[in-house]
Amino acid sequence: MTTRRTPPPHGPDAPEAHLRRMNRVLDHIDAHLADDLRLEALAEVAAFSPFHFHRVFRAWTGETLLDFVRRRRLEAAGGRLRHAPRDSITTIAFAVGFESGEAFSRAFKQHFGMTPTAWRRGGQLLWERRQRMVRTRQPVSQRYPVVLKQLPECEVLYWRVQGRYDTMVSQAWAAFMPHIEALGLAGQMRLGMGLDDPDIAPVSRCRFDACVVLPPNWHEPVSGRMSRKRVAGGLHACLAYEGTGPSMQHAWRQLLNDWLPTSGLMVGDVPFFETYPVGQPLPPEDRVICELCMPVQR
Repeated sequence: MTTRRTPPPHGPDAPEAHLRRMNRVLDHIDAHLADDLRLEALAEVAAFSPFHFHRVFRAWTGETLLDFVRRRRLEAAGGRLRHAPRDSITTIAFAVGFESGEAFSRAFKQHFGMTPTAWRRGGQLLWERRQRMVRTRQPVSQRYPVVLKQLPECEVLYWRVQGRYDTMVSQAWAAFMPHIEALGLAGQMRLGMGLDDPDIAPVSRCRFDACVVLPPNWHEPVSGRMSRKRVAGGLHACLAYEGTGPSMQHAWRQLLNDWLPTSGLMVGDVPFFETYPVGQPLPPEDRVICELCMPVQR
């Protein structure tokens, strides 16, 4: 029995239909780094023929599928090496889809210019300064209380942008809010989800999803640049933030660099996100009120 693949879409919605398929594939890759991510398997996720999928993927992402998967696996490993100190290098290698610790170490050194051991011993800070010309970390001037919460799973409609978070996030919300209001979802909770760590990934490749939580049994068709996905629930470390948009990075670093190492917990494998108060208008950059939510596990 052969799987029927959807033919390439045509007409005015064709570019947006391609985008939704690519978003579905990218979400699948991020959630299944340890699984089979070969061309044929992902073409099935996109419902394209392997030949057509390969061409479309490279056109949309600017990378071949092999390069994208390899980069995402290594970037995920870089984060786990720093924030999951109890995991061995071999355990991390298997968790992100490498077949052996030796293959992982070679690929890691080729990508980051240092071994996983050197990265874990502080080499990540050298990577930041060299690759993004990041100066020394600024101390967090204000400390925020951290609370552990069990958050429910939810389904969201999202608008994805790519680029520097400090410029793209506000653009994403400005573009998405009219659609949220037109769909009658203005009273639903909104999430902001950075999918890539700007301290590790190239800033030009960082993806941000502006999300609105869907009510139960929401069946409206998804069109245009919007896509739909599920957001995992579970245990999260939550920090109530109020301050400027640019200063939010220091609150995230408080969670990761100060609170997490002394908590006895490890960072989880699902995306971090911010939640905004229901009904709050689009927050201005000079005063943002939200809750930062970091997945953790015991």
